[in-house]
Amino acid sequence: MNALTPAVVSAVTFRPASPDDATALAALVASVGYPTEAVVLSRRLAELTAAGDQVLVAALQGRVVGYAHLHRMPFLHRAPDGRVVTLAVAEELRSQGLGRLLLQAAEQVLRGWGCGRIEITSGFAREAAHRFYRREGYEEQSKRFVKLLGG
Repeated sequence: MNALTPAVVSAVTFRPASPDDATALAALVASVGYPTEAVVLSRRLAELTAAGDQVLVAALQGRVVGYAHLHRMPFLHRAPDGRVVTLAVAEELRSQGLGRLLLQAAEQVLRGWGCGRIEITSGFAREAAHRFYRREGYEEQSKRFVKLLGG
């Protein structure tokens, strides 16, 4: 599937992921640099869903062609933040408007969850992703500090 026309991209539908999507999701996760076995991904999907997260999939002609992992972070001092933990589109469909539609669908879900703002993190080397998020109205705001716990 190359060179999709806007009409074809607009035929994409969005829905919560199901256990049947594990193999397709594993391929998408691997395409952004995080190889994960489908059986492991299926278990994690169940755990995340049980905890209140949602993995939103983009489907085209019955095929999962993108996903956004959504998380709600509550705070004492303000409305919750929504977080797009990961967003991926099938490699052959990138730069055709599908990412924008997927991000808009994710934003709609997060608004429905009462989120006051949306956070997306992206690795330093993912410059194309950074340009995409800026075009979509996101701006860099703060530094993130991480400590690995090991074990």
